[in-house]
Amino acid sequence: MGLQNWFSRVLMSTWFREITVIDVENLPSDRGAIIVSWHPGGLFDNMLTQGLLPGEQVKFNGLINDDEELEQIASSVASGKNVVVFPEGESHTSPKSKEIQDNAARIALKACELSSQNRPVIIPVGIHYSRRRTFRERVALTVERPIEVEGTVEDLSAIISGEISRASLSRDDWKDRELIWEARSIIRAERRRQNPELEKLATYGQGVIGARRVRAAWEWLANNDEKKCQQLESRTRKHMSKLSSLDLKPHHVDSRPKSVTNAGFAKSIFLWLFAWSFMVGFVTFSAIVGSFPPFLFVVSVDRIFGRKMKETSRGALKLYTAIAVYPFWWLISAGAFTWALLSDSSPIAGLADYSMIIEFLFALPTLLVLPLMIWWMPASGKLQIKLYAKGKSSWRRMRLWAKWRNPSFDWENLCKEQQLLAADLVRIGDGLILPGDNDWNEPAAGKEDFTAVGLRRE
Repeated sequence: MGLQNWFSRVLMSTWFREITVIDVENLPSDRGAIIVSWHPGGLFDNMLTQGLLPGEQVKFNGLINDDEELEQIASSVASGKNVVVFPEGESHTSPKSKEIQDNAARIALKACELSSQNRPVIIPVGIHYSRRRTFRERVALTVERPIEVEGTVEDLSAIISGEISRASLSRDDWKDRELIWEARSIIRAERRRQNPELEKLATYGQGVIGARRVRAAWEWLANNDEKKCQQLESRTRKHMSKLSSLDLKPHHVDSRPKSVTNAGFAKSIFLWLFAWSFMVGFVTFSAIVGSFPPFLFVVSVDRIFGRKMKETSRGALKLYTAIAVYPFWWLISAGAFTWALLSDSSPIAGLADYSMIIEFLFALPTLLVLPLMIWWMPASGKLQIKLYAKGKSSWRRMRLWAKWRNPSFDWENLCKEQQLLAADLVRIGDGLILPGDNDWNEPAAGKEDFTAVGLRRE
């Protein structure tokens, strides 16, 4: 499993520009664990849980065919290994977790029955994609507190279902889920306006934690003051709709008084040109050659053969097809690049005068070229991500420089409106005990966060 985990991490680093694992220390090292999660990302979910979570994992395709297979998996968990289970049984695009199967509960109870010491625990994991359908976006895994294994299969399945819902920040509608993140971004902008020492950009993992706090406060308020909650929701939707029409984010509004200087604008132009001068060349060409053909092959295999398979087996097919195809393709493409760099009749020989990277590669000793190209194929994908992110952020700052100087925008009222809304959101949050606070107590197993939210005493 070590080599497979390493490969999964390498492959994911060419797909996501930011990967965060939160509270990984919750995964025990002195006993086995049944890791349960929802299944929003198909192929990626398997690779993320296998590549980013520590510990030896038992191979499991999501189905328990008979008592013998159940005992085999449970024995491995009882001996200290982990098993990843997606109890929903299929990947989906819903904003909330689906009804689960009882396979995780059965494995957990059997593993505890077979363990001689240090009974295994259940570890809920939330998988959060910033934009699931967008290539090279961000992803975060939240490793939740261990849950003791007790009760019947039905009781334990109910607890697991509740924990998955909590870990995945489930909502009934995508608009409600987006609203939580929008409110979080307004609060974050206000916090930073009040305290400029805060980091300019929060990581996606920090964003997930913030969204969890907002979700808990919002649901608590809906249960305790429905009218106030509806008014706040309406104001938030209206404000975010206005920002969207102006192609702005909350932190753009608050930074308006400190608009980009002419020197900053010139720097943005330089960084944008620097990023694209490398991307429109050997880096991007290598990234495309190294990533897209095997990706399309995996998609094609899934469409041809996967449709005839059960969802659990279909996920395994995509995972192991990727594990087989990507290294094979990297070796082939590395060999082709090596030939192109060493051959006198190379079609790219004439480009050496126009590319520092190609010129450097032509100057290398022959024996170093192939190993370097094998390393370069996945590395070019990671480098292209960094350059793309730098180019994108620089372009955004150039657009803002022009937008902030547009006299048609009523910036004064826009800033005032956001600060009033943010103040109300912050006031509510500061008056509650929420996830992440020092005095926060986790809700009972299987219960949502809002059930443990309390008023803060002054």
